[in-house]
Amino acid sequence: MLGFGKLNMAVVGTGYMAGKMAETIRYVSEVRPYAVCSRSTDRAYEFARKYGFKKAYGSLQELLEDRKVDLVYIATPHSEHYEQVKMCIEYGRPVLCEKPFCLNAPMAEELLALAHEKNVFAAEAMWIRFLPFAGQILETLRSGIIGEPVMLTAGLGYNVGRVRRMLDPDLGGGALLDIGIYLLNFASMVFGDDISRINAHCTYTALQLDEQESITLRYSSGRIAQLAVSMVGVSDRRAVISGTKGCIVIENVNNFESLTVLDSDHNKIASYKRPGQRTGYEYEVRACARAIRDKRIEVEEMDHEQIISILHMTDHIRSQLKVRFPQEMNEQELEAYHKFRAEHTASRNKETAAPAADRAEEAGAAGEGTASAGADRPAENGETLLPAAAAGTEKGSASGGDLPEEPA
Repeated sequence: MLGFGKLNMAVVGTGYMAGKMAETIRYVSEVRPYAVCSRSTDRAYEFARKYGFKKAYGSLQELLEDRKVDLVYIATPHSEHYEQVKMCIEYGRPVLCEKPFCLNAPMAEELLALAHEKNVFAAEAMWIRFLPFAGQILETLRSGIIGEPVMLTAGLGYNVGRVRRMLDPDLGGGALLDIGIYLLNFASMVFGDDISRINAHCTYTALQLDEQESITLRYSSGRIAQLAVSMVGVSDRRAVISGTKGCIVIENVNNFESLTVLDSDHNKIASYKRPGQRTGYEYEVRACARAIRDKRIEVEEMDHEQIISILHMTDHIRSQLKVRFPQEMNEQELEAYHKFRAEHTASRNKETAAPAADRAEEAGAAGEGTASAGADRPAENGETLLPAAAAGTEKGSASGGDLPEEPA
């Protein structure tokens, strides 16, 4: 730990979220930017220079061997979280991992058991649980101003259906773990986790990942949560908590902006706006810093039991939708998956080659030279987009039923 008692914070990855966290660290007095690692040493050095990190490494192992690292933030694809969190814990380095903590609940259970065994701090960066305005929402709910809460509806959708990681099963893609997990956490914050039944329906990408889904949670209390998730359509990001005397309307369920209370006649009777914030990620960093200084291995805002509970929900939903990742398949299933993927790639290449050839022929006939075929272009956040023809619109649906009495 160097200088003024600040924790030396390290960042794993150099993509969009890594950059957002690097910006955040500048405004958090409890930590300082210290080290970054990437599979590309050049990218690590470039990132370090841009954001003021002292060290740049070409591998996670090199970073973890640096004894001055006090907190590691992981901002890599979902598929990498299990191995990287495990390495951090084995090296005794406190770790804050982006959501989802792992691809599934058994992976998380193993890692968190290891964290307890080795007494190492571990947390998931589910930022909405750390936002101060979450407290305002719960306080308003507990006040009884809308009577007894009975139903929650929320939707979250972004047009990110051509981003590579969203479409790649190897990277843990699909809408649920990237977008839907925010809504599951929000419902958990408001209604708890005593769920008696889950029903889920979805449409699929060309590689059989969930593209859009509706999820209904039925609670033992009789309450209902209805959640809508999309990675191909833009939603209003609004949540509504309905009660016997009125309702609470929340703008931006993914970064709470305001809260409005309506009475039974839909008259506005109260409203609140969120306090100022830098990036919104500063609250999770501060919570981690407090826990580490207090020698705790989890944060109160989202403890280890809660991490596992949410992943049990996503596992159950994916089992209904029949969405599985290669990391969860046996040898025979993997063989079938790779064959299916190879056939899909060959078919896609054949489909894109013909129009490209036609364009080249037309351009040549007009004396304009040959046209290039469907080149990728970068997204605004630094992600790589697939050509439109590769986005995949093969649709299907699935549904399911009761939760097991004991989590699987």
